[in-house]
Amino acid sequence: MNGKRYFVSAMVVNALVLVIAACLCRQFMCKAQAGEANDSRIAAILGPGGKFGAVKEITLRAAETNRPAEIRDLETGRTVPEPALQDFKFNVRAVMACIHSNGLDISCFVWPGGAACVTYDMNVIAVERKCWETTREEDLVANPVLAPRTHSPRRLLVLGQNRPDTYLFRTGEGTLGMLRILGLSQDGKGVNIAYKLINPVKSVSAAGNSQHHA
Repeated sequence: MNGKRYFVSAMVVNALVLVIAACLCRQFMCKAQAGEANDSRIAAILGPGGKFGAVKEITLRAAETNRPAEIRDLETGRTVPEPALQDFKFNVRAVMACIHSNGLDISCFVWPGGAACVTYDMNVIAVERKCWETTREEDLVANPVLAPRTHSPRRLLVLGQNRPDTYLFRTGEGTLGMLRILGLSQDGKGVNIAYKLINPVKSVSAAGNSQHHA
């Protein structure tokens, strides 16, 4: 009798073990499939060449008495004079619309003892300085804070001790990248920055257009 009870108990235990193992296996497979789907999604967003491009180091010139500040289009590398308020009858919204329609991203201004960069329609996240070397392309794509938006407000990236100098960003046109503020230019009339982009779509498009016109 005791042997029979032992045999039945053993069968019940074995059945439970099999059920638990099956459940764990299903959970493992689901997680694995979800991970594969996520990897596929990231790969699709990044595209076949979805890696950081070359680091670009530039100087953004601040406004001077007889010269407007420079404003940079990060995707194409185009730098143009910042739109003047008086040219738009001092309508700030019209100025912002002009900047947005031309895909312009960043400028700077300086004052005695300080300086700051200004971003336009860019989603910007401050990160630790070491992230410049350690951040992967996938980290930007998977970051929910960098998800596409219809509009992002202007941001002041102020130079100074104990202030961030490294940022992740998404431009208004959707390009992901990283930005570093290196400091004031040697003559103190601008700000040196470095940046790198993932799949700068506009630069490819611009190259295609130039070939077409040629």
